[in-house]
This record gives sequence, C-alpha cells and structure tokens, in this order.
Amino acid sequence: MARVYSFKWRDCGYVAVSSSSEGLTVEGENLRVTFGLREVSVRGVYEGLREHMQDQRGTKKTVYIDLAFPIKGLREARGTVFRSQVDLSLGAFGVSYTPLEPAGSYLTIYPPPGSLYDYAVVAPDKIALFTMGRRQIYVMNEMGEKKIIMV
Repeated sequence: MARVYSFKWRDCGYVAVSSSSEGLTVEGENLRVTFGLREVSVRGVYEGLREHMQDQRGTKKTVYIDLAFPIKGLREARGTVFRSQVDLSLGAFGVSYTPLEPAGSYLTIYPPPGSLYDYAVVAPDKIALFTMGRRQIYVMNEMGEKKIIMV
C-alpha cells in the first residue's frame, strides 16, 4: 500500500504526495505531476516550457514548467497531514516541504541517484527542474498528458 502525505497549500486546501512504482506523484485539484527517473508527466494546467542556463559555461540548466493557473489545493487531506516545515522520504525520493506565510508554500523533490535531474521545486504557479546543461529536453503529448523527457 502506498504511503500518502498531505501538505497545507496556501489558504485553499492541501496537496497530496504519494509514491508508486512509476515515481513520486504530487496532486492538487487541477494538477497531477509524476516525477520519474527520466521524465516528468504533467496532467492539468500545463502552459509551456522554458529553459535557462544558470552559468556562462552552460554546465547547469533550469527547466521551468509554467502552469496556466496556480495549483488549487484538494478540499480534503489524504493520509498524514503536515502544516509546518518537514523533510521525509517516500520510497527512493526525498520530499522537503517549506511553508512561506503569507506567500504560500513549496515542495522540493529529491530524486534517487541516477535520475536525469538533480532536484525539482513545485511552487504554486510553476515547477522548476534543475539539471545538467547538456541535457536535451523533449515534450510529448500523450492523451491529454504532457511528458517532459530528458535525454
């Protein structure tokens, strides 16, 4: 049975985080994001993708997944509920929850070694993936779901 944790999300509910064989899933009312080792799947309010080199040598890259609307929280919490800062592990992934009042909250996702991104940040209006500069990013549209694939 998968463990599920809920985190207080802004003033409008909760986001649920769970692990499965596919990876780590973050779910709100209008968004479902699954973080795998080689890809990130976004179902919901996906708007676009931007890439930004962090340094002049091009060794580090940030991939921004822009959302059309802010993430809406679920009306009811699932599993264990956290309202203050916490670090925990779900399967092979690590999750860090940081509430920032009154601005909102964000989640930091740490994938296991060997994944194609170093870590990801889920904020109310965007998702940021931090990776090596030479990674190629591809977007696939599969039955209403966007898959961001890193090679």
